[in-house]
Amino acid sequence: MAAVTLPSRPRFAALQGWAQESLWATPWQLLGNLLLLALAVAVFRGQWVAAPLVTGVLGGLWLAGVVWVAQAALRHRYDDVSQWLKDRLFGSPSSALITLIIVLWLAAAARGLLNWAIFDASFAAEPAAIREHTGATWGIIFANIKLFLVGQYPRDEVTRIWISVGLVVVLLAAALYTFSPWGARNRAARRVVTGLWLVSPIVIWALLRGLGRGDPLPVVETRFWGGLLLTLVITVFAIVVSFPLGVLLALGRRSQLPGIPAVLTYGVVGVVVVWGVRAFTLPGWASATTTLEYALLLWPVWLAVAAVAFQRAFRGNAVAAASTIFIEFVRGVPLITVLFMAQVMFGLFLPRDISIDNAYRVMWGVALFSAAYLAENVRGGLQAMSKGQFEASDALGLSTFQQYRLVILPQALAIVIPPITGQFINLFKDTSLVAIVGLFDILGIANAVIAQPDWLGLRRETYFFVAAVYYVGCLAMAQVGYWLERRTGLGTR
Repeated sequence: MAAVTLPSRPRFAALQGWAQESLWATPWQLLGNLLLLALAVAVFRGQWVAAPLVTGVLGGLWLAGVVWVAQAALRHRYDDVSQWLKDRLFGSPSSALITLIIVLWLAAAARGLLNWAIFDASFAAEPAAIREHTGATWGIIFANIKLFLVGQYPRDEVTRIWISVGLVVVLLAAALYTFSPWGARNRAARRVVTGLWLVSPIVIWALLRGLGRGDPLPVVETRFWGGLLLTLVITVFAIVVSFPLGVLLALGRRSQLPGIPAVLTYGVVGVVVVWGVRAFTLPGWASATTTLEYALLLWPVWLAVAAVAFQRAFRGNAVAAASTIFIEFVRGVPLITVLFMAQVMFGLFLPRDISIDNAYRVMWGVALFSAAYLAENVRGGLQAMSKGQFEASDALGLSTFQQYRLVILPQALAIVIPPITGQFINLFKDTSLVAIVGLFDILGIANAVIAQPDWLGLRRETYFFVAAVYYVGCLAMAQVGYWLERRTGLGTR
């Protein structure tokens, strides 16, 4: 960037005009600058007492920046560095003082965090070390690391988890090599890697749960799963199931299939209504005593109203009606309600001799909940497609299936990569809600660990570790989303 030269004028007059404009243009401005100066002096003195070396270095750097910008202003000539400093940090006296205050506060916060987390911390995995120091006690993490990672998974079978992790790492390396610009450009290799990725969830599930009671893979019931393992299993299962289901729901809601003729709908419903009124409503009306009973006896009327709404809103399209009802119903309730229904209510509808594991219920509940939201994201991408794309694919003679598979869906999904990434990140964080329904994910394990008599009072260390795990996971998913955006050219012209 070339140096910017301003019109020259007498330095004293320029300095006087700058001071009048920046310092005391109004009484309120002068009062504000004096208050900021007093606050900056107080903060600097406090930090000087606590950490003179760091405070002196930061104060010197701040003063050097002020001098650099001031001399450039007096010479009416700004280079790249002085222009950047002026625009972002030292644009005015108040801006310079605010910069100093914020830098000193951030330095104090960083110093306190480092002292607590590292310099004054204890890393001994012994409960007796709690009162021997003033910093964090990371021993609670080291002593319970197995619980945080895999819960109560049998120690003799943990090798299966590491084999699963190794399988994922190998597939990631193969995907990077076959799909990256500098890797192999072999279509057959890409198809093989894609097929392995599609099969990998089944293989990993078989490794984690086992195949039978005997060797080499005895069954490990899901009630022993916990910690980060359960969090990742729920997240991956929900993503794998909700993505194709959400795409199908989005396509179903936009379906233009021929609907059921109104004559047929009203004819069948009319017969059912007449039969229901004669068989249920009239005989039971005299014996009904509560409002709920009267409302239930009027089910033929509600059926007739639903038939009219079905024809007027969806023109008899059963696919669009079912997709829309599912999406709106699921989006109308919070996730915790879905989890409680899956955990408590679902078992009431099953026969007594049939039982479904609680972890499976939660997985499917989270997956269906995520599918409803993902369907709306995908529908937004489909609506963003121009009419010309549909017309061009029709001109090529493509069938409807080929049109969506080769032309429409790839572009629509590329458009909605950012919201889908954000939804999957929220899904990963929302798995912490399963602790409320009795599953011991990593947050549930954390609550159980801090309740141990040996580690009472160590909430900060435990929740700090859990927050760090969630942050790393969310950051990794965000980076994958950025990579997909660059890969598809989203946002570039």
